[in-house]
Amino acid sequence: MEPIVATEPVAEPEPAGFNPDLVSVELKQTTFADISVLIETLNTIIRRRDFEGWTTYLTADYASYYSDPAVLAEMSQEPALKRYNVVLRSMRDFFTNVVYPSRQNMRVDDIEFIDENKVRAITINSKEERLVLYNLEKIGDTWKIAIWR
Repeated sequence: MEPIVATEPVAEPEPAGFNPDLVSVELKQTTFADISVLIETLNTIIRRRDFEGWTTYLTADYASYYSDPAVLAEMSQEPALKRYNVVLRSMRDFFTNVVYPSRQNMRVDDIEFIDENKVRAITINSKEERLVLYNLEKIGDTWKIAIWR
């Protein structure tokens, strides 16, 4: 089965007053290290097919979005899912049929700050294209997979 890349709503504009170009080298390096550890943890959880463990790393908005029957029905129309007659009916189905096949061996090559508590984890493919691996939001001291609307 071919991996599915989940499409997500376009990120909200950056808040006034925050300039990602002014993030210190130290903050970027520290955040990159934290995100790298998170991605390795997520890879392990996903490889184990640990749905419950995975859900602990989701923001409430992300969980709500990928639990929405209308969103799941629309995603079920993707050619790679239709080819195998996969119909997504729950977030667990989304995890099993979209996340598991496509996100178990990811690596983060760079991060882009959106604001102090939001970053994009970037991977660079063999064509040197920068692809968003995850949108992440720091809630308290914990980075979580987020969806920005």
